[in-house]
Amino acid sequence: MKLSLAALLAGSMLSAVCAPAADAQQTLTREVLSRADYVVGRRAFQMRCSACHTLAEGGSDLTGPNLWQVTGSQAASRGSFRYSPALAAADIRWTADRLDRFLADPVKDVPGTSMAIPEGVPNPDRLALISFMMLETGGADWPRPELPKAVIDPDRSKPVSERFPSFWNHMMSNTTRYRMVTTGGELVFRAYFNADGSITSDQATIRGFWRPDDRDFFCYALYGIPAKPDQLVECFPMVAMSIPRFAEQLWESKPVEGVTLYGGILPGRP
Repeated sequence: MKLSLAALLAGSMLSAVCAPAADAQQTLTREVLSRADYVVGRRAFQMRCSACHTLAEGGSDLTGPNLWQVTGSQAASRGSFRYSPALAAADIRWTADRLDRFLADPVKDVPGTSMAIPEGVPNPDRLALISFMMLETGGADWPRPELPKAVIDPDRSKPVSERFPSFWNHMMSNTTRYRMVTTGGELVFRAYFNADGSITSDQATIRGFWRPDDRDFFCYALYGIPAKPDQLVECFPMVAMSIPRFAEQLWESKPVEGVTLYGGILPGRP
């Protein structure tokens, strides 16, 4: 059953009274959500969520499910996506406030969730993020604001190092750690993305190359992998890697059938 916006927000207020969220912010009424900064929310989604989720109606599932009409829906209800058992058993309906509570600390809110963000979304980004998601997934009844041209159409004449300096410094000065799991076993290796467009590795046979595309995605290819498959190609939004994070496992992808690739960033290089 589809809930009205009024019902969603009423549910938000009741939930806020009964179970305050960690790092709770003001009650997410329609007035508060409609006044949130759309650009901040858009940036927060791009940086924290876009590598795993799409928003538009008919959008693809990635590592996470497409989020069209997520507000008002039952958690783990999109039949085309394989959810974690923890989320499937949680009996959650995604009101604005319930999203707020989950995004503040997914692992604490739903122990065992496979939501692969390394930390919760802080205030005030979380309010703006929820408002943006509601607008972009058919869950809001207020108008989308006009965006400055620079936000809609960034200057692509500048090099990646100037347009995405945090991403550039993070990827070009640290180590990317991969754990590739296949039906034939597991392989762990380290890769080094270089400013000249090449990729080197701690495995003598593994090499590769990278380039940005017209969508501001970072696309790369690895070859010479001592496993099957021996080549991999992936793309991800550069802005999604703009927050420096370090851990052996920060993301998960399935580049080809039967292969799961776990990636992380380790500080520095040998």
